[in-house]
Amino acid sequence: MLMSTYSSAVTVALLAAVGVERAHMLLSNDRAAPGRNGSVASGNHPWARHTPATLCLHGHVAPTILLLGAQKCGSTSLWSDLIKHNDGMVHARPLLASEPRYYAKEQHFFDLHFHKGMAFYVSRYPTCKRGAPACYGIDASPTYLRIPGTAARVHAAYVGHRRALRMIVILRNPTDRVLSWYGHIGMKYLHVNVSLNEFAHLSVREMRACAATHGLTAESDELWASPCRELHPPLYDALTGGLYAPQIAEWLRWFPASQIALVTFGGYMNRTGKVLHDLTAFIGQRRRSGALAITAARINIRSTKRVSFNATAHAALTEFYRPHVDALIALLHRPVAEHMFSTPFSPVSALTAHGLINTNGA
Repeated sequence: MLMSTYSSAVTVALLAAVGVERAHMLLSNDRAAPGRNGSVASGNHPWARHTPATLCLHGHVAPTILLLGAQKCGSTSLWSDLIKHNDGMVHARPLLASEPRYYAKEQHFFDLHFHKGMAFYVSRYPTCKRGAPACYGIDASPTYLRIPGTAARVHAAYVGHRRALRMIVILRNPTDRVLSWYGHIGMKYLHVNVSLNEFAHLSVREMRACAATHGLTAESDELWASPCRELHPPLYDALTGGLYAPQIAEWLRWFPASQIALVTFGGYMNRTGKVLHDLTAFIGQRRRSGALAITAARINIRSTKRVSFNATAHAALTEFYRPHVDALIALLHRPVAEHMFSTPFSPVSALTAHGLINTNGA
């Protein structure tokens, strides 16, 4: 059983804390009818919406597209491509000149700033204007997937408008993710004083020891939301970020599978045009002609070229993640995930362990 401290009573409390107000939708002339399992049917594509609408809260465009992560799985590149190739996609605007540029992409409202309320959250997005073309706000905070409780907060904040939401998840080989994490985050921000190979062995050893201390095994889904994800120094969170099964299961607990899209890093890099083409339909926009001739933005990929694993470190991480990859594949075969959107592979149950682990995979 996955660890979760959120209940219906807590959801009610979250609503009061965030200060949810009555929102309004700036609609086109007609609205597509609800489809199966919370989707909106349109033409031959059950996820598409022919008549999109702008969700307004507190006078601003409220994000309805949440790119949840996973962190270091190509989320920044995918965010950039979605903005570039979809006319109706709008991102946040930094309120101060001193704010870092990534604030346009990452709001971290549902994991760090939830207590400030929705008015604060949407204030960074464009003002709603009647008669303006329909648009979709996007928030691509890559920690939303791995931080326990985030899905519950989103569910509470969008009461009355949850069906307007679309969540996108991009995953990669979790061992490769650790490599990218170390090269970009570890070395840049946390002043790692051990080599990549030492870090890999140390992280696995400490994670196994912590699991045993809390009556868990390194194969347990509960490891993701356990105290082991907060070992010090915080380098060890590089490992729990790759435990995809319980993270996705948490979002499936709060939202219908049809509102969640799954993308693989390898599929996105190798079939960028198709992935963007399909996600455009999933979001509900009109498909663009010529969309299949697109190359991925490839932002931040330089970090993976600074370091490399040796064979033993790679084997240690692969062995650690093997049962968790199997757990993900098993989850995608369960009824709860049946109606998840997926690209470039379909249905979602078509993803295999090899397809996830292989950089050139599905």
